[in-house]
Amino acid sequence: MKVGIIGTSWGRVHVGTFREAGHEIAGIVGTNPEGTARIAAEEGIPLASTNAADLQHCDIIVIASPTSTHLDYLSQFNDRPVLCEKPLTGAQIVPGALAGLGRYPTFVNYPFSFLETAKSIQKILDDGELGPLSRVVLSVGCRFPMQKSPAGWFLDIAAHPLSFLIHTLGEFQLVHHHIGEGVSNVSALLESEGTLLDTQLYRLPETGIQIDLKLIGELKRLELSGGFRPGDNWRFAPIKVDGQENNEGEWDTRDIWYSANCRVVEQFLKVVEGKTPHVEALNNGMFDLPKAALLERSLDRLLATDS
Repeated sequence: MKVGIIGTSWGRVHVGTFREAGHEIAGIVGTNPEGTARIAAEEGIPLASTNAADLQHCDIIVIASPTSTHLDYLSQFNDRPVLCEKPLTGAQIVPGALAGLGRYPTFVNYPFSFLETAKSIQKILDDGELGPLSRVVLSVGCRFPMQKSPAGWFLDIAAHPLSFLIHTLGEFQLVHHHIGEGVSNVSALLESEGTLLDTQLYRLPETGIQIDLKLIGELKRLELSGGFRPGDNWRFAPIKVDGQENNEGEWDTRDIWYSANCRVVEQFLKVVEGKTPHVEALNNGMFDLPKAALLERSLDRLLATDS
């Protein structure tokens, strides 16, 4: 199948993910003519354009453009399968905004559940080793030169592990949130069927991302720590259950997130090709439009600060 990509930044990742799956990248769309042409030449893509309408000959569309454009492109390409980068809208979702969308397989790319680390945590939870969960503590640190609002940073970074928690534990409701100055103080308390999720975003002292997750059950406690620093690929330390290492951690020379994205694309294509039912894909960790909207609606009042 022919794949058209909208977006020349993160969109380049999916040049590789779809090619690894055996599909042709038929065109790429960006906002800068010269830059888009250069990237197309570097990647060996036959079509470079600034107009998404030029991708009408493509069988599959990848939306990796700025978040504010997602709904417009989803509407424009509602007649074929679409893989859209997260977040879905990055703001309060207006009632009816998703009506009629997703008639063909349409998914939002939340790859955290496709990490080997996430699969290991899922098995521990499925085996009941921790017992019923009473509290989850998610702490995310970041520092980058890009300008974003505190709520924007929170959704961009914390949404990765949050997507796994929502996939695993179900819908959360926002109980309380606080936003301070800059990206140094964002916190939110959510609840899902008696499990409290205490999450915060803080400013790292150095460039990078840090994720620390604790799952506190009635029997045992699970701890996970990992992140990214310039000069090294993403890595997660071994999962600890009551202080004992449960696995060997996760690191890869080609980056663990790239591998996770390849697994998302593989699952997406199985749905498109009719090899995997839609419901099974959701159970495996995929996010369709309603499931992605559920994640963002759980943070509705926090995201309203960007309105």
